[in-house]
Amino acid sequence: MFFPYETFVIMCCEYSSLFLTDKKYFYNKTCEGNTKMKKIVMVLILVMFSFNIYAADDRSEDRQQLRAIMTEVEKALNDQDLNIALKYMHQNVLVTYYNAEVTSGHDAALDFYSRMITSSNAIVKEYSSKAEVDAPATFYGNTAIAYGKSIEKYKLAGGLEFDLLGRWTATILKENNQWKIIALHFSTNLFENALLDNANQMKWIVGAIMFVVGVAFMLLLGRLRK
Repeated sequence: MFFPYETFVIMCCEYSSLFLTDKKYFYNKTCEGNTKMKKIVMVLILVMFSFNIYAADDRSEDRQQLRAIMTEVEKALNDQDLNIALKYMHQNVLVTYYNAEVTSGHDAALDFYSRMITSSNAIVKEYSSKAEVDAPATFYGNTAIAYGKSIEKYKLAGGLEFDLLGRWTATILKENNQWKIIALHFSTNLFENALLDNANQMKWIVGAIMFVVGVAFMLLLGRLRK
């Protein structure tokens, strides 16, 4: 909300006059007839506004670079090309996965990715992800922290297909004028997720099958006794 210019000038004058003994003289000489005071106030407003713009945009270039990194990493993972994604990760990057496994460094991450997704006996047959940022990254000097959610689709080697709502947190470090991911953490809701729903569904299916088999067995046993 902005005040009209004249109102703002009068407010400044009234506030300043509180510190003077002759308030009427100050107001008459400075605020009503002196245009220099108005010019000074306008300059001060412009200076303060410029500082606010600078303070708001001083990380705009860094934020743009971080968004570009997220886009490239997401594309690389969806293309199942982890080598491209690793270009944006520190050589000692620490990654915590959904299965609570942790890798340190590029080689360990490649081994995990191959074992889970790209090898001939991989657990995951198909995978895709769409990541979103919850809030602008927070900067601590040359370190930034970003977090958000991801909607991921899985098709396992056993045939099970499900969608997963994941959460992620990334720590990014700027070295040699380049941003690199140094830590990446994935998690999901332990008490409400697709795998748990599937397990509960299977429990009821297995229970129903066992009940039917039990009833059939009792009927057969009854006929044999006759």
